[in-house]
Amino acid sequence: MKNIYKILILGTILFSTSCEDYLDRTPLDSVSEVTFYSTPSDLQAGVNGFYNDLPGWSALSIGFNILPDMYSDMGTAQEPSNRLSGLSYEVPTSASGSVWSWDEVREANWLLDHVDQAEGDETLIGQYTGEAYFFRAYYYFELLKKYGDLPIFPEYFDNTDEDYIYAARDSRNEVVDFMISDLDTAISLLQSFPDISGHPRISKEVAQLFKARVALYEGTWERYHRGTDFGVDGSDGTAFLQIAAEAAEDVMNGGVFSLYSDYQTLFNQVGYSGNSEVMLWRDYNSITLNIANVIQQQWPNRCGYTLFAVDSYLCTDGDPISVSTNYMGNKDLSTIEINRDPRLAATIMVPGDLVEIDADGIENYWSYPDFSSTNTGLTGYESEKYRNAQYNADYGDFTEDTSRIIFRYAEALLIFAEAKAELGTITQSDLDRSINLLRDRVGMPHMTLGAITTDLEWPNYGYTLTDILYEVRRERSVELMAEGFRADDLYRWRAHSLFDGDQPRGAYLEDGIVNTTLDAADASLDADGYILPFASTGDYNFDESKAYLQPIPLDELSLNPNISQNPGW
Repeated sequence: MKNIYKILILGTILFSTSCEDYLDRTPLDSVSEVTFYSTPSDLQAGVNGFYNDLPGWSALSIGFNILPDMYSDMGTAQEPSNRLSGLSYEVPTSASGSVWSWDEVREANWLLDHVDQAEGDETLIGQYTGEAYFFRAYYYFELLKKYGDLPIFPEYFDNTDEDYIYAARDSRNEVVDFMISDLDTAISLLQSFPDISGHPRISKEVAQLFKARVALYEGTWERYHRGTDFGVDGSDGTAFLQIAAEAAEDVMNGGVFSLYSDYQTLFNQVGYSGNSEVMLWRDYNSITLNIANVIQQQWPNRCGYTLFAVDSYLCTDGDPISVSTNYMGNKDLSTIEINRDPRLAATIMVPGDLVEIDADGIENYWSYPDFSSTNTGLTGYESEKYRNAQYNADYGDFTEDTSRIIFRYAEALLIFAEAKAELGTITQSDLDRSINLLRDRVGMPHMTLGAITTDLEWPNYGYTLTDILYEVRRERSVELMAEGFRADDLYRWRAHSLFDGDQPRGAYLEDGIVNTTLDAADASLDADGYILPFASTGDYNFDESKAYLQPIPLDELSLNPNISQNPGW
């Protein structure tokens, strides 16, 4: 059982810590209800520990850092994605072998059951109480994405509370209603970002954006899984899509955030306190706090983008590569970025890109991909995104302090546009205040409703979409590339047709990328000459009858007869 001890200790330091939990675990009940949570500072100490569960970079002890989305159709890592490839199709025997865990929910419930003990500054009490509601919703969302229906636990319980121990699973839409209620409560209690002392912390705007994220996920899940074993009877997701649009618009209308001017440098910064776009982030500081990350220490971090990802970027005339006369092909890394959406150049490495500025101020440039033995499974499309080339004298190398973005304003614009497009109510004005702001930042032509160029190679989702939905999904894919959204998007869109029965492809193997680390005779290629990084593994074998949700561990089913297994397992 996880415990409050973690929360107490972590609450005394900055909550931007590494992902590992090295602390001993004791029952929550061992903490005195009388002596704790009596002041706002006690509540702050309690919620600070929750921040350690937010996404972050791997610690130095790991040795390398797989970038987000590298286990999807947009990117590959040192081994193929288990869930997409079908390699993990077995039911765990115990909860210890899965993520079916209620420890974090119980921690949040323990705090929420005791917040009324605190006396003092009501604004601060409200802030930390709101954070606790936010994190309960956050933990439920992580469980919902993996398991669907869940038991709802509105309060703390121990091993004597049989009504909770033997609780059945509530329908996923009821669980999302519970989460949204928590987030509405959080929004009513949290301070606005400019009023918070000591960032990064959860703000009212972050809770609004997370509400939009949750509602979009459930709305599109119910829409595209309708009529399957994973759907919700009688619902097409419309109600949640409306909530998503409204919550995203609340962020947009709040006027607190705006797009940062430079997409190229947005992702490799140390600290985001002065950044207009980043709403919540995670800081690292190896020198002062011994909190470091390995994001800069080894490139290409055993991962690379896929050909599908690279081909998703439009040309600078606003047309897809299948029809644009500006397209120069994808068989030469030295020209692949020419006449393309500038976000491609901000994402992948090509010859001539800056790799590092060393201690003597000498600039070193990229020539070809690294296919060495430690980077097996790579595609040839290495990541420009997240690179910080500046030498840091404190470390005698790259910095170990690159921050991790968790929420940024661009997501609100994308959610707003997608939800409105799904509802069939999107207007040109909606596009101009959402998608077209993203395009303005990188100098791309506007998206014009009713004048979207038909892509001769629209992605095969297994169903047909309107042109506006195809293009809004493309915009989301390129704007949020390698930020951790892709797998969730594939699942909520029921998009297994994009990858099932196929495998990821990399760059075209030509003289420009053949070097001492990859010999053409040793490379596995498809019929057109593109690299197949996992040819020996074979095609993805995604079983859509069950793989959209993970199985409940067998011991949980045995201990609680009221818990049912997920479809197909």
